Amino acid sequence: MRPILFEIAGFPIYSYGVMIFFAFLLGIYLAQRQAPREGFEKDHVYDVAIMTIILALIGARLAYVILHWDYFSQNLLEIFAVRRGGLTFYGGFILPLLGGFFYARIKKISMLKFLDFISPYIALGYGITRIGCFLNGCCYGIPTETFLGVVFPAVDNIPRHPTQLYSAGAMFLVFLILSFMQKKYHPRGVVFFTFIFLYGVYRLLVEFLRVSEPGYWGLTLAQNVVIPVILLAFLFILMKPFRD
Repeated sequence: MRPILFEIAGFPIYSYGVMIFFAFLLGIYLAQRQAPREGFEKDHVYDVAIMTIILALIGARLAYVILHWDYFSQNLLEIFAVRRGGLTFYGGFILPLLGGFFYARIKKISMLKFLDFISPYIALGYGITRIGCFLNGCCYGIPTETFLGVVFPAVDNIPRHPTQLYSAGAMFLVFLILSFMQKKYHPRGVVFFTFIFLYGVYRLLVEFLRVSEPGYWGLTLAQNVVIPVILLAFLFILMKPFRD
């Protein structure tokens, strides 16, 4: 593990923050290249990128703090220590989604079409961020005796599933699938909800190997959340209610 990549004048540069920065940078670069072919202006990409960076960090951190309020209520200054990790995908997804809704209304563009356009880059960015989790040593898995086991020294000396790398690999595969789908015609929203469906399935499965917040019915909290998400996304894909 390497939580701190290096230091500049005694100031630590955290690997988690670097990977988040790289994820946004690569996503913006690829999206702005693709934008004209999808019928969007490059300015739309830059506007949404700036909005997403701000709202995603706020939403992801806020959700994480709420879920771990017992700790943060006693360590208030730690709320702002984002560079060390501690972001929740759901919060970092929902808040920018709401912001995107209002942006689409103001700019008079199809939100579903834009979501279809950026979905592959969300998957790619998520995968890169999970590599940051691996370097940071968070979001680790349960103990394993298989050859896949990795020791996380900050936790213990027991080999554990590197669920961060499983997550990264799964999302890179999703990126390829969605990129291929973009080249074919689909009713608006199908690519986006395919992303939601695939994310939900991956998260449901990886949670069986990951150390996570306990939920209900013997499942983790994340599994409780993604099961209805998977069903709703699947129903949308089947119904295809939005047509061009």
